[in-house]
Amino acid sequence: MLNKEAQLAGMSFAKMLWQTSYFCLKTGLGPRYFVVAGMARKNFAEADKWQHISARQYYQALDILNPPLYRKLTQSKLSEKALYQLLHIPTAAMLGYFHPLTGITADGRPLSTVDALTNLLQQCAGSTVMLKPLEGFGGAGVMALAVTVSDGGLQLLSLGERKLYSPAQLLSYYQGKNPLPEFMLEAYIQQSAQFAGFNPSSLNTLRLWVLETQPGMAEVIGGYLRIGRAGQVIDNASAGGIMCPVDLATGELQPGLLKKTPHRDDIMQHPDHGAPLAGVTLEHWPQLKQFAEKVLLTLPHTRFAGLDITMTEQGPILIESNVAPDKDGAAHGNIPSIKLQQAARMHYV
Repeated sequence: MLNKEAQLAGMSFAKMLWQTSYFCLKTGLGPRYFVVAGMARKNFAEADKWQHISARQYYQALDILNPPLYRKLTQSKLSEKALYQLLHIPTAAMLGYFHPLTGITADGRPLSTVDALTNLLQQCAGSTVMLKPLEGFGGAGVMALAVTVSDGGLQLLSLGERKLYSPAQLLSYYQGKNPLPEFMLEAYIQQSAQFAGFNPSSLNTLRLWVLETQPGMAEVIGGYLRIGRAGQVIDNASAGGIMCPVDLATGELQPGLLKKTPHRDDIMQHPDHGAPLAGVTLEHWPQLKQFAEKVLLTLPHTRFAGLDITMTEQGPILIESNVAPDKDGAAHGNIPSIKLQQAARMHYV
C-alpha cells in the first residue's frame, strides 16, 4: 500500500515510509489513515496532518459531547422520525410503520397485516415509496418501490434491483431471520435538479460534520458529497458510492474517491455516465450549512453529529443523524477532528 502511494505521490518509498512512521507515532493513527487522507500528496498542507486525532481520542471526546445513553435515540429510525417531526426538522414524510403487533400508519390506522400494507401501498399508486429497516447502516435493506395499480393489480417494482415484489414478499424480505417483520415506509424525496444531476437513480446526500463549538453556536467543520452509482438507489460508500470533499468556504466539490481502495482516485467526473463532479459549486451552499448548524442545535443532548442532508427545490432536508459517525470520515474529507477534542475540553460541556 505504501509503495503504491509513494508512486502516486511522486516520492521515494524511503521518504514515504519516514513520513508515515512519523505521522503514526505522533498521532496514534495507522498508516492506512495516512494514505486514505492523501497526506503524502503535494497538495496536502503539512499543518493539516496534525489536525487529526486517534481513535481513542475521538471516542473519548465523543463520549463527552454525545452522552452514550442518548445515542440510541437517533439510531432507531422510528424514534428518529418521531423526534424530527416533534422538533419540526424538515425530513421525509413518514407513511407508516409495519409490525404484526403494533404497526401503524401516519394517520393512526393499524398496519399489521398483508391486507393493511396492500391498502396503504394502493393509496400511493403512481409514486415511489421508500422502505427501510428500523436499524442498520450502509444502506442495507433500503428499498425504493415504484407503486402502480393496473388491471393486473398492485405492482411493486424495486428500482435498484428492477425486481417485482408482492406485499407478502416484502414481509418475508424484512423478516429475514428475525421473529417478526418490521420496517418503515417513507415518502420518496425529490432532490433538486443539481443533486439529481450528479446521479439520477440515487438520493445523493451531503455528510456534514457539525460541532457545537460554544454554547448555542454550531459550526460545520467538514463534509463531503456522497454520490451513488448508475442504477443504484443508495449513495453509501460501502455500496460503491463516490465521496467528493467540499470546500467549506465556497461549496466547491473536490476530486472524488472510492472506499474500495485506500488511495485517493481523484475522480473528476462520474465514472458511469460522465456527470461533472470536481469543480462544481453546490447551489445554496450557505443555506445548507446554516440548516445543518440549526439541526444540530435542535437535537437534544447532541453536540456533534454527522448529518446526512440533501437539497430539494423547497430547501434542505435531513435524511438522518449519525451521532457516532465513522472517524475515518475525517480522513475522507480532511476534517480537523481535533476540534472535537478541543470542544470536549471546554468547561460548558
